[in-house]
Amino acid sequence: MVVSMAKSKKENPGAREVGMNVGEAKSEYTMDGSVDFRGNPAAKAKSGGWVAGVLVLVNQGLATLAFFGMNVNLVLFLTRVLQRNNADAANDVSKWTGTVYIFSLVGAFLSDSYWGRYKTCAVFQVIFVLGLVLLSLSSHLFLIKPSGCGDSHTPCGTHSSFEVKMFYLAIYMIALGNGGYQPNIATFGPDQFDEEDLREAHSKVSFFSYFYLALNLGSLFSNTFLSYLEDRGMWTLGFWASSASACVALVLFLSGTPWYRHFKPCGNPLSRICQAVVAASRKWRVKMQPGGVDLYDMDKEEFQEANGIRKMLHTEGFR
Repeated sequence: MVVSMAKSKKENPGAREVGMNVGEAKSEYTMDGSVDFRGNPAAKAKSGGWVAGVLVLVNQGLATLAFFGMNVNLVLFLTRVLQRNNADAANDVSKWTGTVYIFSLVGAFLSDSYWGRYKTCAVFQVIFVLGLVLLSLSSHLFLIKPSGCGDSHTPCGTHSSFEVKMFYLAIYMIALGNGGYQPNIATFGPDQFDEEDLREAHSKVSFFSYFYLALNLGSLFSNTFLSYLEDRGMWTLGFWASSASACVALVLFLSGTPWYRHFKPCGNPLSRICQAVVAASRKWRVKMQPGGVDLYDMDKEEFQEANGIRKMLHTEGFR
């Protein structure tokens, strides 16, 4: 009996080592269901974190600079260069701004349902860059004529219908690109941090503060420096600066591909929304046990294997 007890004591350290090794093996990978760019479980040491987060932050700052670099003086461009009156120019910009927000819904739907956030951000950033380049080229080739016009003193000449159509095509490509990109980059950045890990969860909270700092810094630069250039009639230079900023943002974003963490898209959500509505309508009279013990809940392994599913905590609200 004494021998068996001594033997068991000797075996316990080994069992502890095995348990520690298992725990270490589990902690090598994220626990929120994210994957790397190959579709494998994301390794914490080789993906995500602040390496990917900083790339997203710089990308956001540069893309914001590019967008507001052409947006902030758009009414002035329409009145000084295209000879629109103030009412028509303001109306055009209002419609254009509304289109940006409508395209945000399109980008969010494609991201969550089919493409995923990375692909959606990349595709719409390419459209954004092409729109800015087209705007810069059209301004340089035929909109800013005579050269140096468009300031507060020198009006520009008349333009053909083709030239005006090229301008509107360019700005609506910018609306499509920025609208589809913006809501997804705001969530793709936090995806780089595992909310199941205490340290990374804290970094995830901090990321949102840095994200809006990057957004405001980009907006500050465009609303001061680029706005000053365009107000002085240097429209082409301002547009090319926005195009260059957007190009650098796209290159930086693509360069981080091996480090990003991804969540798989979960398909068209409309069917699941209908299922939830039907289930709620059929069970609205059902009495729930105290503490929600009879509610269905996935275990951790089942949750990690789920395709793009995000876990939502039970709530006492809406009862």
